[in-house]
Amino acid sequence: MFSMHLDIGLGILNAIFISWLFELPLSVSMIVWGILFALAPDLDYLIHLARGGTSKDDYKHRRLLHHPLLFLLISIGVFWVFGKTWGLMFLLGTLGHFVHDSIGIGWGVQWLSPFNKNHYSFFYVYSPPHVPNAFPSQLVYEWKYEELDELNQKYGDSNWLRNIYGKMHPFALAESIVFIAAVAGLYLYLK
Repeated sequence: MFSMHLDIGLGILNAIFISWLFELPLSVSMIVWGILFALAPDLDYLIHLARGGTSKDDYKHRRLLHHPLLFLLISIGVFWVFGKTWGLMFLLGTLGHFVHDSIGIGWGVQWLSPFNKNHYSFFYVYSPPHVPNAFPSQLVYEWKYEELDELNQKYGDSNWLRNIYGKMHPFALAESIVFIAAVAGLYLYLK
């Protein structure tokens, strides 16, 4: 949730891409919807907070709406009702969010839900300061659903926000670069 500037950047880039692909004028409405679609899976974070959730257990918010196959079905519905432009924008926006939530840090996404509740992440490289080199380098991680609470207790970083976004951490830097590139791309596209 705190890395939403990347999702906002992805939403802007998505709107620019859809505008270019379908040769449509890029409107404020299209940009806003691109951003909203990219942020849509994190609506469950607001529910998590309303239920008394904290940043220490924020991975639990991904249990409600972070299901890519569900959003694929919703994309088909959006395509059916609103057409290919909006259907593709919704699909790319939410897919970008899920990919973002699966790379490098965090406990991943339930990519195979409802068939499998396990979370998957890719290129996981983050180790909290209190457990350096906690996980071996590998391409794909499968986090067993029933073990997530225990894993988070053992390896979770209660100061992840400060340790990633409060420092010049490579992920915070990469996310900021994407956001800045999106804003610059928007300026150049509209120029």
